[in-house]
Amino acid sequence: MLRHRAAMVHLETHRSYTRSELLAVAPISAVRRAVAHSAIRRLRRDVYVSPDMPDALQAALAVGGSLSCTSALTLSGAWRPPRSGLHIAVPRTASRLGRPPFGATDLTVHWSADEVSGPCSSVEVALRHALMCQPRPAVIAIADSALRLGLAGLSVLESVNGTVPAKFRLNLDDLDPGAESGIESIARVALRGAGLAVASQVNLAGIGRVDLLVEGRVIVEVDGREWHRGEQERDYRRDLESLRRGFHVVRVDYAHVVDHIELVVAAVTRAASARSGLELGVMFLRKSAR
Repeated sequence: MLRHRAAMVHLETHRSYTRSELLAVAPISAVRRAVAHSAIRRLRRDVYVSPDMPDALQAALAVGGSLSCTSALTLSGAWRPPRSGLHIAVPRTASRLGRPPFGATDLTVHWSADEVSGPCSSVEVALRHALMCQPRPAVIAIADSALRLGLAGLSVLESVNGTVPAKFRLNLDDLDPGAESGIESIARVALRGAGLAVASQVNLAGIGRVDLLVEGRVIVEVDGREWHRGEQERDYRRDLESLRRGFHVVRVDYAHVVDHIELVVAAVTRAASARSGLELGVMFLRKSAR
């Protein structure tokens, strides 16, 4: 809603306005005062927004497009791949792009055949751009996240999958909405790619739910959190119980999954090939807590 009270103009935070829209509800003097007092922000010619609009949306409008791909999906709550930067969709026919505010330098522009309107692309358009932009493990992690959060159903993913060239399409059987984090999805994809049988979010008697169970005997816990004492003690107890029941336990953290996935795969493969549940015990591949 666009409101004009007490000689000030108040804008919604997730949409943009044209000059004529502002003047339809407020005199030009009020609009000018609002701009002068930073109650309205002018991003480019005939594009006005609330200063409370999220920075990523403002950047997209300033460039002349809509937020898309991983940036739009992240705004909706989906998992964000590391170092993915800012992704903006612009019309294929666009001839002059603006500069993003706030010093945004890591910018990916998607020249889109879809209609580009409003600050943010639809989930369907953002997913289509992600399919053609991101590495396969990251796309699977994003799709897992979208399914888990209810941002898109399997039918939507199937429809979007059919609109991209064959080389970008996903095998929907690779998706798992039960995955609780993006790095868990990436670890699962890498381990399956190595030929290992992987089940996610498995409830084991006497142990509880584990992130990944590999080859039925290796528990992989993916820690994307900072360890606190109470959590650490609980995890140690779980590890001891897992060992007592004949499982190997491999714990990995965010940095290893994102930057050293080959080490994770090698360690889990080694554990899966061991003959006895006590042969290797608990393996920690924790380099940093994030």
